[in-house]
Amino acid sequence: MKQLNVREYFVPASVDEALSTLAGYEGNVKILAGGTDIFVAEHPELDAILDISKTGLDYIKREENVLCIGSCTIYRDIITSKEIERDFTALWEASKDLADMTIRNIATVGGNICSAVPSGDSIPPMLAFNAEFVLVSRGKERLVKATEFFLGPRKTVLESDELLREIRIPIVPGHCGSAFEKIARNSVDLANANVAVFIRRSDSGLVEEGRIALGAVAPTVVRATACERVLMGKKPEGKILDEVCDKIAEAISPITNIRCTKEYRREALNVLVKRAILRAYDGAAV
Repeated sequence: MKQLNVREYFVPASVDEALSTLAGYEGNVKILAGGTDIFVAEHPELDAILDISKTGLDYIKREENVLCIGSCTIYRDIITSKEIERDFTALWEASKDLADMTIRNIATVGGNICSAVPSGDSIPPMLAFNAEFVLVSRGKERLVKATEFFLGPRKTVLESDELLREIRIPIVPGHCGSAFEKIARNSVDLANANVAVFIRRSDSGLVEEGRIALGAVAPTVVRATACERVLMGKKPEGKILDEVCDKIAEAISPITNIRCTKEYRREALNVLVKRAILRAYDGAAV
């Protein structure tokens, strides 16, 4: 553990207790759920850590037309959920591809989201599924769309007295499918690029709704809305897929870093987007 300046470590037994601590603490406090992100880097500015892993936010449940996931749900529980595997395949695949088993047994969905890393594997599915995040502070609650939550690398709309309580994913009726694709230096590394696609198709096989989210190719995960418009009312066949890829550049601003070049990211995205679209489309036929 590198947090050598931390003087206090809080472990609240409820969300209300956690929010009271957030609101009343005068120093610099950081929320911890699984700890797989915060403990790998030094944070000399921290005075305290607020561990919310015991607040009851580890659950997966369906409420009417919404799938609700508590922010402290670990990835192992996402992977073992048959409902998520069947109906929210992109999230299931992203969870299965995240790091290695030891990390997935500890890391939480909410932690991955709130870290706001552009390469975060669970973030593209959230945008592709039109997810919303329930943010709470003492006496206040607000619902923020996934597309509006991320402001930049490691920057979100979360206020200092707020925490992410729940992820809410709409359950869309009809013939729906989704898929996640990722490319990295090895099977446990951060993504050089990742993609999540959601598709709803008509009885005749035309795309009625399509959402494409791209990760690790801009300061935040982005929706490729120009690509989505190309798909609408069509079948994702050869020429159409080429037209989709031609529009990818409008959504991204990749960089070169230690993992790969920006040129590689652009080329890799063409392949990942096509694969994800075709698999999501095939999944919607079931």
